[in-house]
Parts: sequence; C-alpha cells; structure tokens
Amino acid sequence: MGLSLEMLDPHGAVYGPEAGGDQAGVVILHGSEGPFAGWAHRFAAILAAQGVLALPWAYGEGDYWGAGPIREVEIKGALDAVEALGAHPRCRGAGLFGWSKGGELALLIASLVEDPATLPFVAAHAASDVVRGAFDPERMRAEGFGGGRDAGEARAWIWPGHEDRLAPGCPIEIARYRGPVFLSTGDADEIADPAMTLHMAADLERAGRPADLFVAPGQGHAYDFGTEPELWARLLKFVGRAV
Repeated sequence: MGLSLEMLDPHGAVYGPEAGGDQAGVVILHGSEGPFAGWAHRFAAILAAQGVLALPWAYGEGDYWGAGPIREVEIKGALDAVEALGAHPRCRGAGLFGWSKGGELALLIASLVEDPATLPFVAAHAASDVVRGAFDPERMRAEGFGGGRDAGEARAWIWPGHEDRLAPGCPIEIARYRGPVFLSTGDADEIADPAMTLHMAADLERAGRPADLFVAPGQGHAYDFGTEPELWARLLKFVGRAV
C-alpha cells in the first residue's frame, strides 16, 4: 500500500494510504521530547501504512537539536485538529492518541469534553493520572527526568473556562469521558509509573466502561522492537472498533 502526505492547514501534515476512503483518523500528541524529535511522525507513518489517516499535532517548542519547554499550551487546538481531521473527505471519524506527556494531554482533553461526539475515542501510552506542571528541559538535563516535570511548577496546559481542572496536581478524571478508551504501559516503565495507568483503568472499570488495556511485561517507557508491533496491532484494532 502506497502512502500519501498532505497538509491540513493550520494543523499539520496528514499521513495516509495513497488511495481509498472511509478511513479512521488519529491525531497524535508527542511527548516531552518535543515536535522535532520525529517520533510522532514515525508513529503516523506506521498507522498510515495500516490504512489510518494520522496527523501529528505539534504543541511543544524546541528545534532539531533538542526539546523545548511545554508551558501554558492552549490545548483546545488539539480538539480543533480532531474536528478538522474528522471532516476530511476520506475520514469516517477521528480521535486522539498521546504518548507520555502527550498521553496526559489526550486523557486530560477527554476528561474535559462535554459531548463524546466531539471526541469519538482517546488512547494514551505511559500517561500520568494527574496533571503535571510545565516541562523544563534544561532542568531535566541538570537533575534527571523527574526534575523537568514537577507538578508544583507553572502550568503546562491552559483552556479558558477549565482553569480549576488544569492546575498541576489535579487528578485526570478520565471516568468523566463517555467514549472508548485505550490505555497501554510497560510494567517496568522507568519514567511513568505503570500504577498510574492501572489506576485510570480501575476508575473506568468502576464506572462500568472498562478501558482496552495493554500492559506489556518487562517493557519500559518505550517498548523494544519485538514488543512494539503488538502495541500498534492492539491500537489499530481499538481504533477500528471505535469509529
């Protein structure tokens, strides 16, 4: 299957199959590595090769040499990108998939939407179950990864009208979201405690809407290349059912 690449202004590039229609769409939210690290575009190409329209949405700063800060990001733009991708003539519906810091953002947005039709599905890998503070890469490089994301720092996210639930340390109330949820983690994650993913899965179970949950034994924050294909297979199956 050939791949196509087109711009969806002002949101970014859409990766997809070369031909055909009625595809599921996924807006991809990168982690604290920043938009120029290339991971979100790699993920988009993988999903596009399997028939999905994938749009990496850049929200952080930085350049090709390193990640920049994630501070006071206007997060409604991600939901606008979902709406725009969902309106694409080849797309039957779009949702969010976030990785690490982007997983936190994806779940946070899902917990804030009032109408699940606005966001048909949400998926997150290695996400926090609480709102983290602004990400400071310089501090991370000086103190280690934990030093760059202290929940007591300035806000990472802003969305007028939702200030109270965007404060660092607030729980991400994913059970408020009425649509389907995919959660994944490695049980040896050295950066994002896998207990956070299990906590959110338990919240959804108690709400009567269990998550599609994948916990990979022995895997860390990023899966090895022997395990990663199973993550994509499970995510693709979830997305295919969700829209």
